[in-house]
Formats: sequence, structure tokens, C-alpha cells
Amino acid sequence: MVGGIVAASTTAPALLLPRVGPKIVISAGFLVAATGMALLTRLELDSTYVAHIMPGLILLGLGLGGVMTTAFQGATAGVHHEDTGVASALINTGQQVGGSISTALLTTVASSAATDYLSSHKPGALTVAQAGVESYTATLAWGAGFFVVSAVLTVLLIPNAPLAPSEGEPVIAH
Repeated sequence: MVGGIVAASTTAPALLLPRVGPKIVISAGFLVAATGMALLTRLELDSTYVAHIMPGLILLGLGLGGVMTTAFQGATAGVHHEDTGVASALINTGQQVGGSISTALLTTVASSAATDYLSSHKPGALTVAQAGVESYTATLAWGAGFFVVSAVLTVLLIPNAPLAPSEGEPVIAH
């Protein structure tokens, strides 16, 4: 996943953003991340890392890397130099608040899925293990859904205009 994030965050702004614009880069990134999460919903108790987990994590990383760098660049584009600290702080605060809300929501989804599975199956160690898998897959399905909704909102709300350059540092000419 980290490799995917690094690859996408270093290539998307330089190669894709100037060619297709932020709307396409961000919405495509959300869809790639959703695909990675959707792949992870197919986990079973006997799933292996290389065959079943790693492909989803790589796609998730590629999608998030493209989304985050482009979104941060767009959110600070055109901001006056003296306001860049405030703009950056607002972006980070929004990211933290969103992460906290989604963690609370997805924890509830995971707990509900595990409880539902446990209450409808015969008690035992295998049932408890499968309930854990059910909680993960339910949470991943919801996460994939959030990414698809985010892609749609991106298409509807974000203009595909080139990003305005930020006001640069004043430089003394020699």
C-alpha cells in the first residue's frame, strides 16, 4: 500500500494533473481505491497475503496517493502567500475530523457485522474467527461505497480547470 501511495503521489501531480485536470485525477483515484477495497471484501479465513490481500492494498494505495496529493494541491492553489499556513491547517483539520468520524462509523459497522454473525451461528473458535472476517469485509464494503460516492461528488462539484498557481515567495533579483 505504501508503495502504491508513493508511486501515485509522485506521478499523478506531475504526469496526470496537467493532462486531464483535477476532476479526472481525483475521481479516478477514488474509483481505483474503491476497487482495491472491493477486492478486499472477498477475504476468507484461508486467504493468503500475496494472492488476496496485497493486490487490494496496492490498488488502495495507488488510488489514495492520486487523490490526496491532487486534493491538497487543489485546496491550496491560488491561496495568497500569507494565508498558506491557515489553508494548510484547515485541510489537515478537515482530514483529522473526517478520519475520526469515519473511524467511529466504520467501527460501528464492524461491531454490528460481527455481532450479527455471532448471534446467528453456533458458538465456537471458528465462528469467532469468521465473525472477525465478516466485520472486516462489511467495513471494507462500506469504505468502497464511500469512495464511489466521493468519486461521484468529485465529478459533480470539482471544476476541471487547471489549478491556479499559488502566490510565490518574494524573491530579490540580483
